[in-house]
Amino acid sequence: MPGGAWAVGAIETAALLGLVIGLAALMILRLHRWCWWGIAAALAALIVLDQHRLQPWAYQSLLYAVILGGLPWREGRRWLMALAISVYFYSALGKLDFQFVHTVGHQMVQTLAAPIGGLGETTATKLAFALPLGELSIALALMFPRTRRIAGVAAAAMHLTLIGLLGPWSLGHSLGVLAWNGLLAVEVVLLFVVATRTATEVETTEQPESIDRSHATPAVSWAIRIVVFAALLLPLTERLGYWDHWTSWALYSPHNSRADVQIHDSVADRLPDHLAMFLADDEDGDGDRWHDLDLGGWSLDQRRVPIYPQARYQLQLALAFSNRHDLGPAVRVKLKSASDRWTGKRQETFLIGADELERHADRYWLGAPSP
Repeated sequence: MPGGAWAVGAIETAALLGLVIGLAALMILRLHRWCWWGIAAALAALIVLDQHRLQPWAYQSLLYAVILGGLPWREGRRWLMALAISVYFYSALGKLDFQFVHTVGHQMVQTLAAPIGGLGETTATKLAFALPLGELSIALALMFPRTRRIAGVAAAAMHLTLIGLLGPWSLGHSLGVLAWNGLLAVEVVLLFVVATRTATEVETTEQPESIDRSHATPAVSWAIRIVVFAALLLPLTERLGYWDHWTSWALYSPHNSRADVQIHDSVADRLPDHLAMFLADDEDGDGDRWHDLDLGGWSLDQRRVPIYPQARYQLQLALAFSNRHDLGPAVRVKLKSASDRWTGKRQETFLIGADELERHADRYWLGAPSP
């Protein structure tokens, strides 16, 4: 193993051990401050070493760990609530979109309507708008104390419905997606529904030092506030291409940018089995011997998570495969921009050969992944 790869593997192993130990210590010893900082550091290291790990649940967990490690509970709880609301708010905005109502939303409505024999195509498309509108209503209701508890119940019911809809008995989404929906259902109940002790009661009954004691220096506390505030606002730039789709909570929303990757038949034998099994047949019938490479299927099979939904990342992943297996000119990529909210149309860029892929990849800020 090359020295660089060995070092990366050692850091990943240490970060994973740190994450497990931090979680165990948090549950057993309740050393809150340093446990949360350790968890945050481990998650950050794992994500930096492999962007494929920047799944929505990992990003959310990282933000939560920083808040809980560096801010007193009274203030931290408010930031946690704001982040939770932002997930529903931006997720709903991402689905108010031509692509969603004609694809994923349409499929969800038809699946829900299956017990009654399904619905007409036009009716299902129109009803698909109700899904993001309902989620947006939940987000808005969570903002106000008077409607917060009922909105929390509605949000938990929504997550349970999604588990039923997306499970292996229905649409067959990944285990990570199902687990995250279950955790979000628990989270929304704990933050917005449970009333055994309200925030006011906690503030008046607990000792002041247990509530107001800062977990970090003022400079670090302010840095945390700035980071979380940025996480709340930057999703507004997602459609402009400045912030990634998943860190903008564009969940179950097919408007994301993407890359269609093809491999020529002449180099197919260079691919390892775990890649070759995701080469499709030359289905267009033109005999050009180019085969689609299903990156999404490869990700679910090899990483057990959905592919990171960003054209930049998928292009760099294709380039990493090309470099590793010496594909040279026998790889091509069609880059697709995020779709227009109102028409569903995309801009497309065609790249042929590893050299052209590399020149285009160099335009991005973030580097190539290691598959």
